[in-house]
Amino acid sequence: MSRLHRIQIGLVAVFLVASAGSAVAAGQSKIQIKVTGDCVGDTISGRVSVRAQAGTRLTVRLLKQRTAFSRWMKTGVSRRFRSRAGSRTYRFRFDVAAFDGYAYRLGVYRLRQGTLSRPIAAASCAPGLQVPEAPLAVLLPLSLLGTASLLLRRRASH
Repeated sequence: MSRLHRIQIGLVAVFLVASAGSAVAAGQSKIQIKVTGDCVGDTISGRVSVRAQAGTRLTVRLLKQRTAFSRWMKTGVSRRFRSRAGSRTYRFRFDVAAFDGYAYRLGVYRLRQGTLSRPIAAASCAPGLQVPEAPLAVLLPLSLLGTASLLLRRRASH
Protein backbone atom coordinates (compact mmCIF):
# COMPACT_ATOMS: atom_id res chain seq x y z
CA MET A 1 0.00 0.00 0.00
CA SER A 2 1.46 3.33 -0.98
CA ARG A 3 1.88 6.28 1.33
CA LEU A 4 -0.60 8.37 -0.72
CA HIS A 5 -3.20 5.60 -0.49
CA ARG A 6 -2.82 5.48 3.33
CA ILE A 7 -3.28 9.25 3.58
CA GLN A 8 -6.44 9.06 1.46
CA ILE A 9 -7.86 6.27 3.66
CA GLY A 10 -6.99 8.28 6.77
CA LEU A 11 -8.72 11.39 5.41
CA VAL A 12 -11.84 9.40 4.50
CA ALA A 13 -11.90 7.88 8.01
CA VAL A 14 -11.57 11.32 9.63
CA PHE A 15 -14.35 12.65 7.40
CA LEU A 16 -16.65 9.74 8.31
CA VAL A 17 -16.03 10.16 12.06
CA ALA A 18 -16.62 13.93 11.84
CA SER A 19 -19.82 13.37 9.83
CA ALA A 20 -21.13 10.85 12.34
CA GLY A 21 -20.38 13.24 15.23
CA SER A 22 -22.18 16.12 13.55
CA ALA A 23 -25.15 13.86 12.75
CA VAL A 24 -25.42 12.90 16.43
CA ALA A 25 -25.15 16.57 17.44
CA ALA A 26 -27.79 17.52 14.86
CA GLY A 27 -30.12 14.82 16.23
CA GLN A 28 -29.69 16.15 19.76
CA SER A 29 -30.19 19.79 18.77
CA LYS A 30 -33.64 19.00 17.37
CA ILE A 31 -34.96 18.54 20.90
CA GLN A 32 -35.43 21.72 22.90
CA ILE A 33 -36.94 21.63 26.39
CA LYS A 34 -37.82 24.41 28.82
CA VAL A 35 -39.56 23.82 32.14
CA THR A 36 -41.07 26.38 34.53
CA GLY A 37 -43.21 26.08 37.63
CA ASP A 38 -44.82 27.94 40.49
CA CYS A 39 -46.65 27.03 43.66
CA VAL A 40 -49.99 28.12 45.11
CA GLY A 41 -51.41 26.42 48.17
CA ASP A 42 -50.32 22.78 48.14
CA THR A 43 -50.06 22.54 44.36
CA ILE A 44 -47.08 23.05 42.09
CA SER A 45 -48.19 23.88 38.57
CA GLY A 46 -45.71 23.49 35.78
CA ARG A 47 -45.31 24.00 32.07
CA VAL A 48 -42.98 22.10 29.79
CA SER A 49 -42.27 23.64 26.40
CA VAL A 50 -40.97 21.01 24.01
CA ARG A 51 -39.76 21.13 20.45
CA ALA A 52 -39.11 17.57 19.37
CA GLN A 53 -40.04 14.84 16.96
CA ALA A 54 -43.37 13.15 17.50
CA GLY A 55 -43.23 10.29 19.97
CA THR A 56 -40.27 11.54 22.02
CA ARG A 57 -40.69 10.12 25.53
CA LEU A 58 -40.27 12.59 28.38
CA THR A 59 -40.63 12.27 32.15
CA VAL A 60 -41.35 15.20 34.47
CA ARG A 61 -40.15 14.59 38.03
CA LEU A 62 -40.71 16.55 41.20
CA LEU A 63 -37.52 17.03 43.23
CA LYS A 64 -37.26 18.40 46.75
CA GLN A 65 -34.60 19.89 48.94
CA ARG A 66 -35.00 19.29 52.70
CA THR A 67 -32.83 22.22 53.83
CA ALA A 68 -31.11 25.13 52.14
CA PHE A 69 -27.83 23.19 51.99
CA SER A 70 -29.01 19.65 51.24
CA ARG A 71 -28.95 17.87 47.89
CA TRP A 72 -31.95 17.62 45.56
CA MET A 73 -33.82 14.35 46.06
CA LYS A 74 -36.48 12.55 44.04
CA THR A 75 -39.94 12.60 45.62
CA GLY A 76 -41.22 9.60 43.68
CA VAL A 77 -43.83 11.75 41.96
CA SER A 78 -43.60 11.98 38.18
CA ARG A 79 -45.58 12.25 34.95
CA ARG A 80 -44.67 10.66 31.63
CA PHE A 81 -45.74 11.81 28.22
CA ARG A 82 -44.89 11.55 24.55
CA SER A 83 -44.36 14.69 22.55
CA ARG A 84 -46.22 15.58 19.42
CA ALA A 85 -44.47 16.95 16.37
CA GLY A 86 -43.33 20.57 16.47
CA SER A 87 -43.43 22.97 19.41
CA ARG A 88 -45.92 22.21 22.17
CA THR A 89 -46.56 23.23 25.76
CA TYR A 90 -47.67 20.61 28.26
CA ARG A 91 -49.19 21.57 31.62
CA PHE A 92 -49.21 19.46 34.77
CA ARG A 93 -49.74 19.70 38.55
CA PHE A 94 -48.18 18.04 41.57
CA ASP A 95 -49.70 17.95 45.07
CA VAL A 96 -46.96 18.74 47.62
CA ALA A 97 -49.10 18.60 50.79
CA ALA A 98 -47.44 15.35 51.90
CA PHE A 99 -43.86 16.64 51.51
CA ASP A 100 -41.81 18.63 53.99
CA GLY A 101 -39.42 20.32 51.61
CA TYR A 102 -37.50 23.56 51.90
CA ALA A 103 -37.69 24.00 48.13
CA TYR A 104 -38.92 22.13 45.07
CA ARG A 105 -37.68 21.80 41.52
CA LEU A 106 -39.07 20.27 38.35
CA GLY A 107 -36.91 18.10 36.14
CA VAL A 108 -37.71 16.95 32.61
CA TYR A 109 -35.74 13.89 31.56
CA ARG A 110 -35.17 12.19 28.23
CA LEU A 111 -33.01 9.11 28.47
CA ARG A 112 -30.24 10.24 30.83
CA GLN A 113 -30.32 13.94 29.97
CA GLY A 114 -32.30 16.36 32.10
CA THR A 115 -33.48 19.95 32.13
CA LEU A 116 -34.23 21.58 35.49
CA SER A 117 -36.49 24.45 36.46
CA ARG A 118 -35.54 27.20 38.84
CA PRO A 119 -36.00 26.30 42.51
CA ILE A 120 -39.47 26.97 43.95
CA ALA A 121 -39.37 27.98 47.62
CA ALA A 122 -41.76 25.97 49.77
CA ALA A 123 -42.66 29.21 51.57
CA SER A 124 -44.24 30.44 48.32
CA CYS A 125 -46.67 27.51 48.43
CA ALA A 126 -48.58 28.80 51.45
CA PRO A 127 -51.46 31.15 50.75
CA GLY A 128 -50.70 34.78 51.53
CA LEU A 129 -52.15 36.59 54.51
CA GLN A 130 -55.61 37.76 53.60
CA VAL A 131 -58.20 39.55 55.65
CA PRO A 132 -61.62 38.40 54.53
CA GLU A 133 -64.08 41.12 53.78
CA ALA A 134 -67.38 41.12 55.58
CA PRO A 135 -70.33 41.32 53.21
CA LEU A 136 -72.44 44.48 53.26
CA ALA A 137 -75.49 42.42 54.14
CA VAL A 138 -73.89 41.73 57.55
CA LEU A 139 -72.36 45.16 58.15
CA LEU A 140 -75.53 47.20 57.69
CA PRO A 141 -77.64 45.40 60.33
CA LEU A 142 -74.68 45.34 62.75
CA SER A 143 -74.07 49.06 62.35
CA LEU A 144 -77.80 49.79 62.94
CA LEU A 145 -77.79 47.55 65.99
CA GLY A 146 -74.68 49.29 67.35
CA THR A 147 -76.16 52.74 66.79
CA ALA A 148 -79.46 51.77 68.42
CA SER A 149 -77.70 50.29 71.45
CA LEU A 150 -75.67 53.49 71.91
CA LEU A 151 -78.83 55.61 71.77
CA LEU A 152 -80.62 53.35 74.29
CA ARG A 153 -77.65 53.45 76.63
CA ARG A 154 -77.54 57.25 76.48
CA ARG A 155 -81.22 57.49 77.32
CA ALA A 156 -80.86 55.10 80.21
CA SER A 157 -78.02 57.12 81.74
CA HIS A 158 -80.01 60.45 81.64
